[in-house]
Amino acid sequence: MVLNNPSVEPFNCIAIDNRASARQAVEYLVGLGHKKIATVAGILTPRQDRTAWRDITTGWIRQDCRRTRNLLKKVVFLRTPARSAAQALLKDKDRPTAIFAASDVMAFEIIDVAKSLGIKVPEDLSVVGFDNNLDAGENGLKLVTFEQPIGDMARLGIESLYQMSLGLAKLPVKMLLEAKLVKGRSSATLR
Repeated sequence: MVLNNPSVEPFNCIAIDNRASARQAVEYLVGLGHKKIATVAGILTPRQDRTAWRDITTGWIRQDCRRTRNLLKKVVFLRTPARSAAQALLKDKDRPTAIFAASDVMAFEIIDVAKSLGIKVPEDLSVVGFDNNLDAGENGLKLVTFEQPIGDMARLGIESLYQMSLGLAKLPVKMLLEAKLVKGRSSATLR
């Protein structure tokens, strides 16, 4: 049983519906009036093109955010690559008004870069993260983010393994769980 790694391959997995979460993030930002929404999507290593990244990017693209390739940055899930992506996005003369990051750590790096460039969050730039694993950044800002139901995922994984051991589960077991939008103070209505 694989947890938190959705796959179309014929093995058992329980994961987050990253595509739906990305669409929900974009819908939330569009509802605030944003039209130029970028994403900093994460991968595990430079050579891996993981399903989670593809799903997040697909969810983002399907919301008609692909005005230009410059609004999509694919980086490793680390602070330094996220910082570099944020600098490239925010130094552009036609910079985005909102950014959806594939993790909270990446989102806080984006906020730090914005601050260093004199861009105010959320007044000038809205930022949405993913994970809900950090209470606040160093500046005390509560992030708008998505909470993954990790406890539910673990419980369902154990229950599915038990059902499989009894021969009662239809194989392969495939479940996608919904992440919940948690509102904070890192996004605002576009002025």
